[in-house]
Amino acid sequence: MFLGPVNIFTIYEPKERRIVSQNVQDKIVNHLVARYILYPALLPCLLSINVASRKDMGTSKGLELASNFHRICKIKYKRYYILKADVSKFFASIDHDILKEKLKRKINDVEALKIVFDIIDSEENGLGIGAMTSQVLAIFYLNDLDHYIKEVLKIKYYVRYQDDFLLFHHSKEYLKYCLEQIKEFLSKEKLFLNKKTRIYRDTNNFIFLGRDSNGKYARYRTVKRKLRKNLHLYKNNKINLSCIVSSIICYDSLRNNKKKSCTLSSQK
Repeated sequence: MFLGPVNIFTIYEPKERRIVSQNVQDKIVNHLVARYILYPALLPCLLSINVASRKDMGTSKGLELASNFHRICKIKYKRYYILKADVSKFFASIDHDILKEKLKRKINDVEALKIVFDIIDSEENGLGIGAMTSQVLAIFYLNDLDHYIKEVLKIKYYVRYQDDFLLFHHSKEYLKYCLEQIKEFLSKEKLFLNKKTRIYRDTNNFIFLGRDSNGKYARYRTVKRKLRKNLHLYKNNKINLSCIVSSIICYDSLRNNKKKSCTLSSQK
């Protein structure tokens, strides 16, 4: 095993996730491997619609693209549809052998590959959320899916942030076809879509990355309501402290982002 002991804990907001927190030494190693091995080898092959874990990218870029596609389709078509999907338990489901085969096609240096493989194998299954290497490897793992959707399925308006993605198209039937093809493609990657995956009509205001098509934080009230509920459950000894802590962190993060959005809007 390449890396030392890690602190593993679970957060429950916005959904249950297993988080791996590394010691300082391992964080330094991860940053160096990501910066000098993974980024140079993997970033050139990524599409611009893959907006996570890169410079000048992020949730804001993802929402910007989604909102632009929404406006374009609104003008271009009388009616259109949105396929909204995400991969179930994405980080925990990433297959080590498949990932390694993908990396072999991009990294020629044997020693560099060995270092990356040791980091991958430090987790028994999947990748631990929290390490920089995990973030880079995760956005790369679905790169083949991006190319498949854009080049084979010919979806012009498509955006992905890690395992969350949207497809815009004027034909509902074609999106149904795309959904089945994507399921089949992902099954070969040993991944499966979340049951919440569905196709929306254009009249519905879609939610992507916690915000609606107008950039408003759609999840803020929901998280606030859930925090109150969890506080009540905690007082009655029905849930443990970790549930409350993760709810507070999520609520505080959304509240701060909401304040920033209001500040920026007032400055325009």
